[in-house]
Amino acid sequence: MLTPATLGSLQIPAAAAPSAPALFNALAGQTLEATLEAVLPEGLLLRLADGKLLQAQGSLPFPPGSTLTLEALPLPEGAGVRLQVLRATQPPAPALLAPLVQGEAAPLLARLQAAGADPSPLAALFRSLVQAGTTVAEGPEAWSTWMKAVMKTLADPAASPAESLFHRLQAKEGTGWFELPLPWAQGAAPMRIWVEGDQPSKESSEVVHRVFLSVPFSTLGDVRLGVEQSHAGLRVRLWLQEPGQVAAIRAELEAELATLGRPVDLKVLALPPGAPDLRAMAGAPPLQAMG
Repeated sequence: MLTPATLGSLQIPAAAAPSAPALFNALAGQTLEATLEAVLPEGLLLRLADGKLLQAQGSLPFPPGSTLTLEALPLPEGAGVRLQVLRATQPPAPALLAPLVQGEAAPLLARLQAAGADPSPLAALFRSLVQAGTTVAEGPEAWSTWMKAVMKTLADPAASPAESLFHRLQAKEGTGWFELPLPWAQGAAPMRIWVEGDQPSKESSEVVHRVFLSVPFSTLGDVRLGVEQSHAGLRVRLWLQEPGQVAAIRAELEAELATLGRPVDLKVLALPPGAPDLRAMAGAPPLQAMG
């Protein structure tokens, strides 16, 4: 007999509610179907098949809307009930939001790797960068050329029918989200880019542009970069797990930024442990995101 794998577990303590004893007697030993309704500060809110709501302690790696198959087991000495997750089905992501929710770097990389003799400009560029090896990543030209080519391809309906509508709609809103595989670092986390701006309003006629990037490095770890351009100049924020690692190249970095001909405000900040990826930061207020 095969024992089902446990994907996670929750607990309902005996003091959860006045009706808890009756609830425990009904649940113990049962296999339940439930929907994850919400993530609460103190646990999760579940909706059982009969519509009843149930609050449980603990956390699960599944988003709200997921359907769960749970096995209810009594805790020792009547302390409550443990809900073991035997199966979980996440809600389907809208096709339009797939590039944001599910990511677009992995599907694009798979297409490029399977391209063979594909004559498309991006496939040809990909093959040349792979052949050049990791040393090509030391030059800014390779990064710039690759980033522009990938973003152009992902927004092209003929080249990327599954992703282009998302990017074209974002462009109409003055924002942009892209996830780029790196040819010289296959298997690493992708580069992520978020673009936003402030348009003229009654309060201000100024146009402000911001770009945020996250890039994985083998020695530096996850590096985040934020650049804001306004009439006052450039605000540049660099987040690293260990900011001291930049000390040796800071003067060179400031000199390079100075060649742009604008006043530059550069700050190097610590990236907090467990910081969410750029998708979460992209929705933060601009001043908070820039630090």
